[in-house]
Amino acid sequence: MELLNYLNRDSYTILCHHNADPDAIASAMALKYLINKYNPNADCKIYADSISKVSKNVLNEINEAIFVESYPKLSDTVFIVDTSSINQLKVNEEELKKREVILIDHHKRTDLADMCKLAIIKEYPSTSEILVDIFRELNIYPSKPVRIALLCGIVYDTKHLKLANAQTFERISYLLKDISFNKILGMLNLESDYSKRTAHLKACSRMVLKEFDGLNIALSHVSSHEASCAKTLVSIGADLAFVVAVRKKEGEIRVSARCRKNVSRYIHLGELMEKIAKKLNGSGGGHSEAGGLNAPYDKKKKKEEVIKEVLNLCYKTFVEEYKKP
Repeated sequence: MELLNYLNRDSYTILCHHNADPDAIASAMALKYLINKYNPNADCKIYADSISKVSKNVLNEINEAIFVESYPKLSDTVFIVDTSSINQLKVNEEELKKREVILIDHHKRTDLADMCKLAIIKEYPSTSEILVDIFRELNIYPSKPVRIALLCGIVYDTKHLKLANAQTFERISYLLKDISFNKILGMLNLESDYSKRTAHLKACSRMVLKEFDGLNIALSHVSSHEASCAKTLVSIGADLAFVVAVRKKEGEIRVSARCRKNVSRYIHLGELMEKIAKKLNGSGGGHSEAGGLNAPYDKKKKKEEVIKEVLNLCYKTFVEEYKKP
């Protein structure tokens, strides 16, 4: 396995995407465990510029922690997990290019992979499942805390197993020794906080509904929680939803897209968001039913103007790319 060639360094930096979800933190923890198995004296640190609330709950339950820091100092060897775009990381890109970078990810391949020494990319339901396969191939059985984290990562990214396949269940069975599956479900079931519920309501109230080829397409904008807002719009009836969040302070535009399975048969949202991102001088990616992008925000323009332009671009590009049944 080519990965073994990179497990004998003195120090490592492991990077997770912003608002790191359970799949990201589980993949990072599993990778750190693997590195320390082969190199017990290695200095290995995990960083994310932010962590989701459910990820914090998982980390508390297994008594683990990761460093929350933007633009961390990078080791000579850097692992990036569960990340499809450089814009999902708050890292010095020029410094990163000077490092030995290894990517482990389950999204569709993007430009990020081109700057890596090694890119392990498999379109699995979760990145955690890639790590499980690595453990199995190397005949290493991970510790209970790592297995709990990996189970949480798998269940979370498969939408509580709705996106799981036969291999997913085999990997879950491999991990479950002495672990209650009900405990895993309980760790992931958090009541939405006030800010998220408020964002959902605002997304619904601001929604513009367009019809194209018999599909209901929802366009909306919020200040935060754009991903869960897009998911909510689809859950209440939209076939496809685009939700924009403009973060003036960070100088950033974020767009999340979600669609129903019947729509994903004719368009891959990850590929769509990558194309839209390039038109905005940003980067994007994702899965067939879920995608996102990050792009720079021109502060000379009014926020309302930017939101309108981006949503129109999303809709126009979708219409151009959609392969009609």
